[in-house]
Amino acid sequence: MLRISIDVIVGVSLAFTLFRLFYGPSVFDRLLGYSSVTGKIVILLVVEGIMGGRTVFVNLALIYGVLSFLGIVIIARYIEREV
Repeated sequence: MLRISIDVIVGVSLAFTLFRLFYGPSVFDRLLGYSSVTGKIVILLVVEGIMGGRTVFVNLALIYGVLSFLGIVIIARYIEREV
């Protein structure tokens, strides 16, 4: 029961963040939306891994978090050179 409510809360928050990602007025708002979406996906993976007793989800969350951080840095450097 607790896992479902946490998933619903993070899912609703993810829906609002996706709005910022797709309809952000500037490129920086979209980058912030991308960062927030990836952070919430990491949270969902960790919650699912801990509540379900599957450590592979926690490992995936760690890998996904590192790759999303690198992606954000690469996109930010690209935007910095273009603007």
